[in-house]
Amino acid sequence: MNYHQAARKAATGDAGDAGDDDLWESRDTAAEAGKAKVSYYVHTAPLREEMKRGRLDDPDFLKSLDDTMESAGRNLALDAGRLAESGGRDALAEARENDAEVIGWYRMTDTDPCGFCAMLASRGAAYSKFMEPDQFHRGCHCQTLPLFRGVSMPPEDAAKRDEYLARFKATPGSGSSQARAFQEAFDTERKARRDGQSA
Repeated sequence: MNYHQAARKAATGDAGDAGDDDLWESRDTAAEAGKAKVSYYVHTAPLREEMKRGRLDDPDFLKSLDDTMESAGRNLALDAGRLAESGGRDALAEARENDAEVIGWYRMTDTDPCGFCAMLASRGAAYSKFMEPDQFHRGCHCQTLPLFRGVSMPPEDAAKRDEYLARFKATPGSGSSQARAFQEAFDTERKARRDGQSA
């Protein structure tokens, strides 16, 4: 809530009243804990099965066990990040929905977005009655930020929107085929860039 109030103050000069206590009281913390528990059991199940399969003096088994442990750790880390970010995103979404000065939202991507997130960001100030603002894929670190009455998007976010929109308009096709082509081209470039960095 402090983040929403700070964004509101920066945009409008008035922090408003986000009603922090009410928002936190409405959270289902038992359900959130349940999701974390399910994630743990789902991602460690292969590890538990693998440990029953072999002997610790077998090099092949140790290699397989190491691979399974690495996969479980990576998946648990991704889920932990997703669950933590979801809590913050849910609180911001509720603040957005209960603030009369919020007229819409826009997507702010992380520094290395995928094609799907870049496509959403290219749409700029999309009003919530036309689009679902809280669409996030696994491993996504983008944010949905509020747009306040009478206030434009911050220049750096507007510049990113314009960059992505220009690329989208230059993509051949129309409708869903254009959206798919944009995402595929964007993701291909992203993969090549990441592969080059890791080489």
